[in-house]
Amino acid sequence: MNRTAVIGGGIAGLTAAWELARSGHQVELYEASGRLGGAIAPVSLAQVQVDAGAEAFATRTPAVRDFLRDLGLDQQVVSPNPLGAWLQLPDQAAPMPSTGVLGVPGDPGAEDVMAILGAEQAARATQDLEAPMTWSQEQRPALGDVVADRMGPAVVERLVAPITSGVHSADPYDLAISSAHPELYRTMIAEGSLARAVTALRAAAPAGSAVQSLHGGMNTLISTLEAQLRELGTTIHLNTEVHDVGALQADAVILATEGRQVNRLIGQPHEPSQPHQPAARHGMSRNSGVALVTLLVHAPALDGWPRGTGMLVAPTADHIQAKAMTHISAKWEWVARALEDQLGPSHHLLRLSFGRVTDTDGSLGFASSDTALLSAAMTDLPALTGLTVTGEQLLDHTVVRWQTGLPGGSTQQRSDAQRIRERLSARHSAGGPQIAVAGAWFSGTGLAQVIPDARRTAQQILSR
Repeated sequence: MNRTAVIGGGIAGLTAAWELARSGHQVELYEASGRLGGAIAPVSLAQVQVDAGAEAFATRTPAVRDFLRDLGLDQQVVSPNPLGAWLQLPDQAAPMPSTGVLGVPGDPGAEDVMAILGAEQAARATQDLEAPMTWSQEQRPALGDVVADRMGPAVVERLVAPITSGVHSADPYDLAISSAHPELYRTMIAEGSLARAVTALRAAAPAGSAVQSLHGGMNTLISTLEAQLRELGTTIHLNTEVHDVGALQADAVILATEGRQVNRLIGQPHEPSQPHQPAARHGMSRNSGVALVTLLVHAPALDGWPRGTGMLVAPTADHIQAKAMTHISAKWEWVARALEDQLGPSHHLLRLSFGRVTDTDGSLGFASSDTALLSAAMTDLPALTGLTVTGEQLLDHTVVRWQTGLPGGSTQQRSDAQRIRERLSARHSAGGPQIAVAGAWFSGTGLAQVIPDARRTAQQILSR
């Protein structure tokens, strides 16, 4: 029986281990922390368990849904409230336009786009439909650079930045377009227009919501994977940090962790980003990361979901410290029902996110105290909901911090990731050990990229 060691117990490592184990490999999984799941984890308030990290998956491809079906979880898939989210800008709050991908509008002249951009900037965005295509497939640009060129900087600032900031914790000018959406750039070149690319991608996507989740939260995926791995005979080592790949005595190794750790394990020095990249430009530090403050409030005024399923905040809206707010009980019906069953009507769960991977030590976020974060959340909540919500209405709260699982997705980082994969492949072709990599640092962020990439990585091991 072939023996494979998987280092890293996040969703990538678990997915790869499951793919190998069900195909008959003897798998040993090593996780440095005391739990599995990485950025997918549960948190409970008033005995209602929700996600503390990643809460949904993109449905633009069937990859995640297929995986859930293979695990026997397809009957637990749920869609969010179709109301959708709003954008919080410096001068207004408005529903997110309905025709976009990553905030890029498929119809720049639509009324909901014009309501945010204004007539002049909307007209500038429509120029994309006629302008010659000057980008080429060989280039590896940032999302912001492409959108600003094709549709104007106002589209980046008012439509795209709130989404990349809230979802990717990144500046659109630092986020590789291939990391944000693998097909958008290729489709734009094929269509000769960014707007037409967005329209084509939306038309090709499966019908229904752009994201989905699981009843009980995405954290149920982790408990299911762990249970099935143990049934398949996988040995799981928690609180076990691997320092020497060669000591594992495995036929193959999958490194499902971030680039710095991978470079250390394969005996390569870490290659820092170039001076023009985000690490230097924004002063990234060990305190960069995000903090999520989840609030349980009794607030009848919120029963009407005044801002849909939540808010994505433009970085230029400096009167608000949070980068995003999710009205959890408005977004997921099962959460609203659980709260009502447990506590009665008019109870709401809301999650506010603070910090970005490019934040400096002085920013409110990962390194801030629980007290400071709660204070900021309660200050921002009325501004984000448009309603008065007082401290007396707060029944409970939690603070969760995330630093790992946020690879940034810069063009330099994506290039570094590709070089590592090529180096490992060349080593193996020359007779070296079979070592593969997986995880968001290599695939790009989001379960829709991480899960299929991890399955492909496992299949590569199985095919040799």
